[in-house]
Formats: sequence, C-alpha cells, structure tokens
Amino acid sequence: MYRFTRIAGVCLAVATLAALTGCSGTLRENYQRDLAANHVYRKELAEVWPHVQATLRDKGYSWRENPGKYVLETEWLDSGGGTLGPVSSSRFLVEGVRHTSGGCVLRVMRGDRISQDIGVGYTDGSKVRTRADLQESLQGNGGRGKLPTEQRYARDLELELELLQRIDPEGAAKLEEDAKRAHP
Repeated sequence: MYRFTRIAGVCLAVATLAALTGCSGTLRENYQRDLAANHVYRKELAEVWPHVQATLRDKGYSWRENPGKYVLETEWLDSGGGTLGPVSSSRFLVEGVRHTSGGCVLRVMRGDRISQDIGVGYTDGSKVRTRADLQESLQGNGGRGKLPTEQRYARDLELELELLQRIDPEGAAKLEEDAKRAHP
C-alpha cells in the first residue's frame, strides 16, 4: 500500500511539473507576442520593407501595393480544404508607419475566409420523370451552390513576432530574455 501511494505521489509531482512547464512556455510565447506588438524598429521603413516583402514571398503570397506608401495587401491564398470540405484561405494587410520618436512600427492584419460548396437542386425523384425534368432541376448552377462565406480579420501578432525576429534579431532576443525572466 505504501509503495502504491509513493508511486502515485511521484506521478502526480511529475505531471504537475510537466503541466507548469507547458503553461510557462505558453505564457512566455504570449508575452513575446504582446511585446512585439509595440516594438519600434530603429530603422527607416525603406530598410525594413524589403524584409516584409521577403517574408510574405517565402510564405507564397503575392500582393499589390502603392510604391512609397508602405501599405501592402496580399491576394487570397488557399490554405486548406478540398472538394468535399470547406475551403479556407487567408490574406494579410501590412502597414508600416513612421514613429514620432524616429524609426518605424509595423502592423499586420490577417484575414481568414472559409467557404463551402454544397449540392442544391436535388429532388426526391417525385417530379423527375424524364431526362428533361432532370436537366430542368439541375439548370442554372449545375446542382451546386455555396454557403455564405465566413470572413474574420484580426491583428496577427505571430507574423509581427516573426518579422521582428527576421528584421531585428537582437531586439527579438531581448524580448525572449524578458519573457524568460517574467515567466521562468
């Protein structure tokens, strides 16, 4: 009996330690993302902007922008789904702003869109007696339709942190150290 309770106690301690370690890791990641959201780059936008373009190009996005305005909007990129399930796609809006104290700030918004094809025009067969009736029931949209598209937009702190790590590795390392101190 004593051996069982001792083993159970050790298992409980290990499980608690594992859970706390995972929680602190998540807290550190959230802390870093939150700090990256307010990061001011000590570089001009003209130096930072090519890194933004390279990061999005590496992710497979194409975009349109007004030269010299430092606002970029990507095209929709399919990120999953298929013929039988919903299709999801995403896009980004990136804005570079000059900061009053010098340097610049990057803001990234991510849009996610989900759409679903459905079959429509199917009948129970009671009104379809001939081929002409079948063609008439399927006419117009080929027996297919779409559910309303769902779209969501939110600030993408993940990409902002990724940009920080690419553009200012020293600043990103400092954020990581701060996060480790705040959430050991």
